[in-house]
Amino acid sequence: GTSDPYVKFKLNGKTLYKSKVVYKNLNPVWDETVVLPVQNLDQKLWIKVYDRDLTSSDFMGSAFVALAELELNRTTEQVLKLEDPNSLEDDMGVIVLNLSLAVKQEDFKRNSSFMRSMRLSDSLRKNQLWNGLVTITLLEGKNIPGGSLTEIFILLKLGDQRYRSKTLCKNANPQWREQFDFHYFSDRRDMLDIEVWRKDNKKHEELLGT
Repeated sequence: GTSDPYVKFKLNGKTLYKSKVVYKNLNPVWDETVVLPVQNLDQKLWIKVYDRDLTSSDFMGSAFVALAELELNRTTEQVLKLEDPNSLEDDMGVIVLNLSLAVKQEDFKRNSSFMRSMRLSDSLRKNQLWNGLVTITLLEGKNIPGGSLTEIFILLKLGDQRYRSKTLCKNANPQWREQFDFHYFSDRRDMLDIEVWRKDNKKHEELLGT
């Protein structure tokens, strides 16, 4: 079959980063860059892969990297064999990472060589470092007035980030089943705004409620 894999990075049992989900793919490409704070090198960085499900997530194997074995300021490619002692599968596949270890600068937000060395999202280019992800699964609507006559879509806003649902549902009880990842900034107090819009055939859009 197929799966919807995503990856969690853990240190000391705490999840430091969760990747986006790559849907219906057994050879997923994430192409995500993340900076993880490390207090000491006598630790293992665990990489755990899960199959996304709407109600729960199935474990698909894990691997670890001993941080003490990494070289300072040198990026190395790691091909890690995934393992799950409870699985009947002999081959759980592999996960490929580029890893590098760096000493934190006093103000690494403005350290230009550090900034250039990473492929950064737009928010990072503005010298803002996000330190988490907010994952939102948009499931369904109920009893939306006029929904059976016009197409309904959802607009999600968090700070300067915007997501619009792809699906246009002509239904009073629309089903979206879409997932969105927002960058999270712990030093901000952004509210998540949820807007319900309807669109008729003349490209006219009307806000139904927030």
